[in-house]
Amino acid sequence: MSEPAVHESADAARERHATNLELVLDLVFVLAITQIATLISHDPTVGGLFRGLLIAWLVWWQWSQFTWVGSAIDLQAVSATRLIVLALIPVTLVMSVSIPTAYEDGGFWFAGTYLGILLLVLLVQGRTAWPDERTRTSFVRYASTMVIAPFVVLLGAFMHGHTRTGLWVAAAIIDVIAAARAGGAGEWTINPVHFAERHALFVIISLGEVLVATGVTASAIGLTGETVLGIVVAVAVACVLWWTYFAYIPEVAERRLAEAKGLDRGRFARDFFTLGHFPLVAGLVMYAVVAKHLVEHPTDELGTHDRWTLALSALFFIGGLMGIQYRAIRRVAPERVVALVVIAALAVLGRWLPGALVVALVAVAIGVMQAITLRRMRPR
Repeated sequence: MSEPAVHESADAARERHATNLELVLDLVFVLAITQIATLISHDPTVGGLFRGLLIAWLVWWQWSQFTWVGSAIDLQAVSATRLIVLALIPVTLVMSVSIPTAYEDGGFWFAGTYLGILLLVLLVQGRTAWPDERTRTSFVRYASTMVIAPFVVLLGAFMHGHTRTGLWVAAAIIDVIAAARAGGAGEWTINPVHFAERHALFVIISLGEVLVATGVTASAIGLTGETVLGIVVAVAVACVLWWTYFAYIPEVAERRLAEAKGLDRGRFARDFFTLGHFPLVAGLVMYAVVAKHLVEHPTDELGTHDRWTLALSALFFIGGLMGIQYRAIRRVAPERVVALVVIAALAVLGRWLPGALVVALVAVAIGVMQAITLRRMRPR
């Protein structure tokens, strides 16, 4: 039996890029990323890092819902959806402002706004998917499970300590289960150009947090020779990470998404982008925390938490690259595994080395890794 044709509306079939409305919405998520980095920086423990990444997942999932519905229809072109998105911007801003206190008194503000935003976006998504039986099936399977998650987040806001954290972990698990159920039947309306571009833009947002954290910290300290050294080294890693992603991944991903047919398009979009890009974003957020502390004392040794946060940021980012590479071509570049081993060794040796030297060597390791990867790819 031949595979069913990809369901595409006239709007989704044409090449379409991110709209100005979506870019304005992204500015709110710029603040959200900054607030997540602040949350982690204020509690530099294993538990603090975990809680920060949990909030990062919830925020990422919310942004993803805007992206899925924005790929199906042009949110800016229709007056009703345009007004809805504009109305949600201040609500999303309140949610972002509450992030540093989400595990304290700000929990209700975070959860209440989170619930309202997701339910409204889900309603828009449902109105888009409902007219066609193929997209209706996938939406019902997804929404019937996912709608539980924001209510669990709200319930967590009334709890304290580990109970709140546990409920929010449960909400994150429900999100993943909903995504898995959605891939079992039915199709999704996805514009490959728009979908790939939106995720590339979020990677830029996350890279921007590294620059903001570095620049704001340097401004607070004042420019000295040491501060400039810290800026140069911290930004060098950000530039190399930019290279590892933008050298070819957005282009290859867009092409692979466009080639996918029937159910495979939705599954690829889910695995490669929604699930596969989160480790990249998380890795960049963690590195932003390290960059901030590096600029403060570039010639001193990095603290224990900073050294292992640096190693984890590389594990998330490079491991994320390995994951999406395997999803796309069922292969993993061995040089990426070697780079992770080298960076872990640098985290250990960093106990006796200046932080600027350790981070500079991390930049070299990632740069060599990327050069080898590109050389492997050129013949193809």
